[in-house]
Amino acid sequence: MNEGTFKIEWEAHEYEHKERSHDWFWAVGIATVGIAIASIIFGNIIFAILILVSVFALTLFVNREPESIRVILDEKGISKDKVLYPFDTLHSFWIDTDHPHKKILLRSKKLLMPYIIIPLGDNPDKENLKKKLSNYIKEEYHRLSFAETILEYLGF
Repeated sequence: MNEGTFKIEWEAHEYEHKERSHDWFWAVGIATVGIAIASIIFGNIIFAILILVSVFALTLFVNREPESIRVILDEKGISKDKVLYPFDTLHSFWIDTDHPHKKILLRSKKLLMPYIIIPLGDNPDKENLKKKLSNYIKEEYHRLSFAETILEYLGF
């Protein structure tokens, strides 16, 4: 079923960058302060500090421009920057073209990392990718997890 040597490479942004208004930051700040105050009232100061530091780090992260990453698909597996995901650690794939930021969703056999998201960018031929991936792992419909969907809806 596996075929000979091949290599498909492309560049893509690591995530979809969204411009956020000042209102978005105000809403996140107000919600964060509210949660922190509530946790202090309930006597959990460490959780309040964790929430404040986490949201501060998150707001720094969402402001930065996404870096360009190199993705390589070959007979060994699929590489995202310098991380190789061998085919024997993957269960199935789905190429999501319905979303504006097209991606490959890989279902891993690993318990702690069930889904791997590989951005497609603009260049790769989706039919060729589908054909090559189908030779190594099965195609199965996947969708973003509930947490990913909620975070995307909230603008993260």
